[in-house]
Amino acid sequence: MALEEIKKIRLEKLAKIQEKGFFAYPVNTTRTATLKEIVDNFLEKLEGKEVVTLVGRIMSQRGQGALIFFDFFDGTARMQGLLKKDEMEESHFDFWREVIDTGDFVEVTGELFITKSGQQTIKVSTWRILSKSLLPLPDSWYGLKDEEEVFRKRYIDILLNEDVRSSIEKRSKFWNAFRTFLLERGYIEVETPVLETTTGGADARPFVTHHNALDMEVYLRISCGELWQKKLLVAGLPKVFEIGRIFRNEGISHEHAQDYTQIEFYEAFSDYKKGMEMVRDLYIYVAKKAFDKTVFTIQGVEVDLEKEWEMYDYVAIIKDAFGIDAFSSSEEEIISKLKEHNVSFDPKAINKERGIDLLWKVCRKKIVGPGFLINVPVYMEPLAKKSEKDPRVVERFQIILGGSEMGKGFSELNDPIDQAERFAYQESLRDSGDDEAHMKDDSFVEALEYGMPPAFGFGVSERLFSVLSGKPLREAQIFPLMKPILPKVSKKEAEERYRSKKFVAIADPSHGYGITANALGQLGISIGGLSKEKIFDKETLTDKDGNTHYVDGLYPMTNLAGNQTEMAHFVSKCVEAKIQFFDFSMIMRKAHTDEEMQKGYQECKTSEVPYIAVGALIPKDFEKEFLSGLKLFS
Repeated sequence: MALEEIKKIRLEKLAKIQEKGFFAYPVNTTRTATLKEIVDNFLEKLEGKEVVTLVGRIMSQRGQGALIFFDFFDGTARMQGLLKKDEMEESHFDFWREVIDTGDFVEVTGELFITKSGQQTIKVSTWRILSKSLLPLPDSWYGLKDEEEVFRKRYIDILLNEDVRSSIEKRSKFWNAFRTFLLERGYIEVETPVLETTTGGADARPFVTHHNALDMEVYLRISCGELWQKKLLVAGLPKVFEIGRIFRNEGISHEHAQDYTQIEFYEAFSDYKKGMEMVRDLYIYVAKKAFDKTVFTIQGVEVDLEKEWEMYDYVAIIKDAFGIDAFSSSEEEIISKLKEHNVSFDPKAINKERGIDLLWKVCRKKIVGPGFLINVPVYMEPLAKKSEKDPRVVERFQIILGGSEMGKGFSELNDPIDQAERFAYQESLRDSGDDEAHMKDDSFVEALEYGMPPAFGFGVSERLFSVLSGKPLREAQIFPLMKPILPKVSKKEAEERYRSKKFVAIADPSHGYGITANALGQLGISIGGLSKEKIFDKETLTDKDGNTHYVDGLYPMTNLAGNQTEMAHFVSKCVEAKIQFFDFSMIMRKAHTDEEMQKGYQECKTSEVPYIAVGALIPKDFEKEFLSGLKLFS
């Protein structure tokens, strides 16, 4: 039976409940115990002949004639219930059969007993509904099988899948173990800003958004408050930590997500050597608390966290694998090695730092661990202190488990002059096209100028949890981000929508074909963003040769030819009608910065803007009234 038909039937049952004068969604319950409390103390309750009131969701029901058996679940345990027609009011029995479905939440009152098959059961004397479900649960035996459906309806997957529910419980223990470990050692938990004017603490591409109240662009943080927490060290707080969400606008993989949980902590008057000892103890503690073990199978190899951790030399490993000296090799030599070993890279964003990092990642996959990666060149880490023994490297370590980086710590750089120089170098990398290079933060340098004590800092993300769980990161998250499904639009709806509104653009052909075509393309992108639903009956077209062509537009756009006066008139009419319009002008084409573009518009009245093309999503009548005199652009 189709879902819509099932929903219709359940809505009819809902109406019957309400017609009887019952609340289908009451605000309270009078339960006397959780199902787990009953299951754990069943014999004691049974001997006391207690009448109990229990609640839960109907997971299944069966029976016929004068008996109805059901299984229900309240989030703590699962138990069986029984309704016997001759041992309760007949109308109550019949009404249950008439309106109750799997998925419904009920409150039942009765005595406990054990069936002949040994099943712990409550014999129901009275009941009431707590929440009527309008959609059916998937079969509890088969559950959700389609991977996309599993993640889109994660709440159902959690309900039916004990392994997923257990993973969520372990996840809670995992983060609370970090919290307990640090609190017991005198750390205090803090909260730092998620919105930042510059991103700090990592090399990553950020998400950008607009702050309406302050009218400025801001970034979602890419670290868990690293620079903010170090400012707290400046402020005299010696031990701080934060557990929170961070956001990186990068690719998706089995160990990468765009928003995820991370912990970072900072301790004054410590260094990375002391930090190594502490972090090893921390990982063993967390593993025992969350997983009750310290031996894990990672990448098919057994890893014991309690064994002696190894030391891996960054520079030596790369040299052994590729014959490249990370200190002295040129950018050209590194690129040559990347090509030789078929390591893909972006030619526009490649530099020595990115190239060496790509070579290291090839080596890293072969290292199982557990161990510490040390001796990373200074140019790879803008926030760590240089080694006093070898100033070419920083006092930084990364934990390697199963071929992945599972945490990073270092002796924090507290020299404001050195920090300013490294920020300047990172800024030069950004200027040359590396949008993952660290942003310059003058306010942090200023904080260091007031004096920050020597310190150790460390951070690790939920990637560690996913690896220890033996799951891809996406599966280890509770609600992974999913691209929404666009609602399907029928051909009739599409035609009605097309008749009522239309995308129209007016372009001035006097600017030349190349410039004008580019302007129309820009408008198509901007205007297309207004719609979230496709109106075409088909998403693909097949030619005579059998090749597939994708229909990538959301709405058809009519392009008309018009001059400066006609385009300005169209814009003014859109403003009067409160219709959002888009334009592409000579100001946009010539400006090199946002500031130049803003200044150019501020110096012109609406009618004076040198438009190349303008456009909007307009009603049909609007088109007839104001555009009927214009010809198609060709």
